[in-house]
Amino acid sequence: MRELLAEHATLIWIGAGLVVGLVLIIIAARRRKSGAAEAVPLTAVAQAPVAGAPEPKIILDAAALSAELADAEANGRKDRLPTLYLSLARCRLEAGATDEAEAFLRKSILGAGTRHKQVHAEARLALGDLAHAGGDPTTACEHWQIARALFHELGKKPEHEATESRMLRNGCPTDWVLTDF
Repeated sequence: MRELLAEHATLIWIGAGLVVGLVLIIIAARRRKSGAAEAVPLTAVAQAPVAGAPEPKIILDAAALSAELADAEANGRKDRLPTLYLSLARCRLEAGATDEAEAFLRKSILGAGTRHKQVHAEARLALGDLAHAGGDPTTACEHWQIARALFHELGKKPEHEATESRMLRNGCPTDWVLTDF
């Protein structure tokens, strides 16, 4: 028996690899079917970060995102909308379509509410950047203030500190209490 195993060890390893691969494919198919797929469809998958290496650039595919959005809207999957709107806003920003991006960011914020605080905060940061670039520092500071508070609630210290630094760099007061916003 040992001689037989020794002669066919390579075939046994290949067979085991095929079984593991098949199991992984089945698991992935079931996750897609149950709606547990990734929140944002990407044309390039980011690799795990390596210490000291620059963060890889994620390329978003606007056509795939639009299809996902249409599917989510048609099937009443409201929980997916804020993330999809944010991703589409990023695509539009990269394409230089700031008006469309702003509309998607606002939809993202409205859909995010208090359930998707991370998405809400990221959309606020982007809206603040758009307002600042458009010459409206007050509105920019208001959006950044809300994003900073959300990052604080989420316990996202690096994002909170980065947002506060952005505010200070641009002359925003950091002790505001916002009302009616």
